[in-house]
Amino acid sequence: MGRLTGGDPSLLRRINSAVVLHALRAADSPTLTDLVQVTGLSRPTVEGVVEGLIEAGLVAEAAAEEGEARRQGRPARRFRFRAEAGHLLGIEIGPHRVSVLLSDLGGRVIDATQRTVDERAGADERLERVRTAVAELLRRAGVPRRSLRAVGVGSPGIVEADGTVRLGTALPGWTGLPLGERLRRSFRCPVLVENDANAAAVAEHWSGAATGSDDVVFVLAGLSPGAGALIGG
Repeated sequence: MGRLTGGDPSLLRRINSAVVLHALRAADSPTLTDLVQVTGLSRPTVEGVVEGLIEAGLVAEAAAEEGEARRQGRPARRFRFRAEAGHLLGIEIGPHRVSVLLSDLGGRVIDATQRTVDERAGADERLERVRTAVAELLRRAGVPRRSLRAVGVGSPGIVEADGTVRLGTALPGWTGLPLGERLRRSFRCPVLVENDANAAAVAEHWSGAATGSDDVVFVLAGLSPGAGALIGG
């Protein structure tokens, strides 16, 4: 990523936005003062970020708490993360099936589906199963494709940062496949492709058996065994 300097204000704004958004998701209708304390950012910076997130539709002003409403004077403004502002799509591609999961921005699962696929199927057939499963899931849930904010994909093999599978022995025709590029043709939002074991390790750390643990090793056993790790310090 390189060294962060003051010469890239747009990157700094994105980092500040991510920090504030993370704090908003983790808190229950915090005030600006709460966000300043949690993030360590200056009040003007937090105010600017929150206003930008409101304009983007990701944050809304929350109603004042009952006790605050009864006090004299204007209660402090409170804010909430709008989990309903969009949707996320998770795709798992395996030897015998493809699975697709739809959630809101808070991670609440709305619906899921899967399609079986022959382990001998080539890349084109497997990706067509993915597209069919995605289309059916969105149609069934009544969610337009434009509502998707991001798509996460778990795939066997060694996956490059751009989503290209450098080496994939579990699936026919997978080595050298520009998986990220192929899938991005179907979406107007960011598509992130990761090794399935690594993705599973991150998921368990975020909201699973490894929540609160900084040192995690996840072992995936199957046709293509793998291990994902999160090493803290």
